[in-house]
Amino acid sequence: MNCIVVDDDEMSRTSLEMLCEHIDDLTVTAVFSSGLQAVNWLKTNDVDLVFLDIEMPDLSGMDLVKSIDDLPQIIFTTGHKEYAVEAFEHQVTDFIPKPVELPRLLKAVNRARELNDNVRHQDQNDLFVRVDGRFVRIELEQVLYIESLGDYVTFVLEDGKRFIVHSTVKNIASKITNEKFLKIHRSYVVNLSKVVDIEETNLVIKDKVIPISRAHKPILMNRIKTL
Repeated sequence: MNCIVVDDDEMSRTSLEMLCEHIDDLTVTAVFSSGLQAVNWLKTNDVDLVFLDIEMPDLSGMDLVKSIDDLPQIIFTTGHKEYAVEAFEHQVTDFIPKPVELPRLLKAVNRARELNDNVRHQDQNDLFVRVDGRFVRIELEQVLYIESLGDYVTFVLEDGKRFIVHSTVKNIASKITNEKFLKIHRSYVVNLSKVVDIEETNLVIKDKVIPISRAHKPILMNRIKTL
C-alpha cells in the first residue's frame, strides 16, 4: 500500500515515517506539513492510505476529510483524544492517539489492508457512488458509459437515468474492476458490451458518438473480438 503523512509537527512526521519503514508493503510516497498541501496533491494523485493529524493551522484534518468527497482510507494520528467520536462519524479507518507506537500502528495498517482486500474482492457487478450526500448503488450492467464533466463525472444508464458524481474519469476507471469497462479517452469510460459500432476515431453506444483517443485505440482493439 502507498501512503502519505500529513502533520504540521516535524518530529511527529519524522517519527511516523521511520515507523512506516518497519512495515512490509507500506510505502510513504509523500509527506506534508500542511493540510492544504495534501488536498492539492490528492486532487491529482492516488494513494491507498493517509495518516492525518487533526489540529493544523491552515486546514485541520477534520476539515480536510469534509472537503474531499472521494478520499482514500484515513487514519487519524493526534494528541487530542476528544476528536475520536467525530472522527469515526466520517467513517475513517482508525484513530491513533499520539505518541504513535509501532504495535498500534501495525494494528491500524492491518485493518486498512483488510478493508482494501475486501474492496478488491467485492461484487464486480455493483458500484456505490456518492450523490447528494448519500451512497447510491449502481448496477454496472446498466451503465452505458461514464463521461467527464470537469470536476465531476456522469454515469449514463440504459434506462435513461444519470448520476453526477464528484470525481474524475481516471479515479472511476481505477475503481471499476469489471472487465467490460474500458477507458477509451481522457473523458470517457465505456461498457464494451453496449458498443454497437466502432469507426476509426469514435464508437457508438445507442445514439451517442464517443471519441476514441489515439493512445487508447490499440487497447480497445485488443479487448474486443473481431473477425
